[in-house]
Amino acid sequence: MPFPPRPVDATLHGVVDYTAGATLTTVFPKLAGIEGTPAARQIRTSGAIHAGYSMLTDYPLGVVRVIPFPVHLALDAIGAVALAATPFITGQYRRGSSQWVPHMALCLFELASLAITDPTGRGDYHGDIEAVRTANTEDPHRKIYDGKPAVRPTADVLANVQGAVQ
Repeated sequence: MPFPPRPVDATLHGVVDYTAGATLTTVFPKLAGIEGTPAARQIRTSGAIHAGYSMLTDYPLGVVRVIPFPVHLALDAIGAVALAATPFITGQYRRGSSQWVPHMALCLFELASLAITDPTGRGDYHGDIEAVRTANTEDPHRKIYDGKPAVRPTADVLANVQGAVQ
């Protein structure tokens, strides 16, 4: 198995792309306590750009598939480093840690995401995919209500319960 394991395929990466883009452009600045600052504008711009080139990527969730997936991953890396550098280039780091820590955290998140994304887009999950698919198609109601309890109490638990009832 290669190190690091790269279980994230292109579809899951796309889900993370769109979720991150939407989060960064909407609620992240408020949650990070930087609403109304230049840092918030930079993060919102970064999220919008990220969502924009995600829509142009040639992967299952791409809308207009013109950017190859490996190029998308390179843009992710460049964007992460650029976002982390922005507060230091603009000098806003002097206004306190709240003006640069979110940038660095987002950069680390993006780089970690890239580290576990398979650049071929297939993912290298080594589990039994067919067994998972089969289990997912079974009726969960049957699994829960087939008549037998899933957990049976031991004899000492039964004795304690019966003793407490008397």
